[in-house]
Amino acid sequence: MIQGISKPASLRLIKLVDLLEQLESENATVTSSVIEHKTGWSRDTIRRDISLLGVQCGSSSGYNIKVLKDAIKSRLFIENTEKKCCIVGLGTLGAALINFEGFSSSGFVIKAGFDSSMNRTEVLQSTFPLYPMSMLEKIIQREQIDYAILAVPENDAIKTAKRLSDCGVKGIVNFTNALINLKDKVRVENISVIDALQKVSAKI
Repeated sequence: MIQGISKPASLRLIKLVDLLEQLESENATVTSSVIEHKTGWSRDTIRRDISLLGVQCGSSSGYNIKVLKDAIKSRLFIENTEKKCCIVGLGTLGAALINFEGFSSSGFVIKAGFDSSMNRTEVLQSTFPLYPMSMLEKIIQREQIDYAILAVPENDAIKTAKRLSDCGVKGIVNFTNALINLKDKVRVENISVIDALQKVSAKI
């Protein structure tokens, strides 16, 4: 948690950056009602989250998009520099992520993909190189990759995460069903579709 900002608020502000970047080319300002309409968050929640930034970016015409976006990035330590990533596991999910267009505007750049199947690395079409798992350490260190998307089979998840940690990866997004905790060595976000469905179901 960023000091003074809860995890839920941080996640909303990160999503707000994406929205502001979409609106920036056409608008100089945005109102809380427009943000409410686009996100589903209440205006009170939006104003409270923005107030945590400690900057004055609002006026009678709304929030200055550039000032608000820069304030969020500064407060949450979101870098503007290129962030190098890899995809580990090129099965159904990993292969789908190869062509995910959202990376192009995110600042995250996929530098490599890895899979235990040599056939997948040779057959799949990708704009970045695909390698066998035996080359994972060498490529990550050579390309100075800091982040990994983990989409291997569940039984291989923990040992693969440890390999990623040992070769210098700083953050892992875990799309497997295995719950991974590498303590303070690497930041891990465990993403569960089932958990997300449970949360949606609980709200209905």
